[in-house]
Amino acid sequence: MSAIVFPYSTLKDRKVPIVPINIFGNGRWHYCLAFVDSGATFSIFKKDEAQGLGLEFDSGTEIWVVVGGGSYIPVYIHRLKVMIGEEEIEADIGFSDRLGVGFNLLGRKNIFDCFRVCFNDKEGIVSFEANNRQNS
Repeated sequence: MSAIVFPYSTLKDRKVPIVPINIFGNGRWHYCLAFVDSGATFSIFKKDEAQGLGLEFDSGTEIWVVVGGGSYIPVYIHRLKVMIGEEEIEADIGFSDRLGVGFNLLGRKNIFDCFRVCFNDKEGIVSFEANNRQNS
């Protein structure tokens, strides 16, 4: 399987690994962008993304996640189909109305289990190579 490669995006004059993904909800694939964050355990998306998927964002399993400043925010986990490139997996995606950053986060849980993720800052690309095992 060849790698799925995305060029970094520009955010506030910096090159960052923000990638397009699709999440299935409300009977269709929903396009969104997410910052690939190897330091984040969970994928956390803004409340508005849940609404676009036809979900009540706070109907999922509630967990509390520590954020950069050391405070905790409530996150509601939903098990959803996710497509990165042409590869479809199931992943736990959290939604929060208190995500303080201006973008969605694609974290390690389920994503890094299903893909070998490689950041190449010099070339400004992030690549995803499917692993043989699914959804550990």
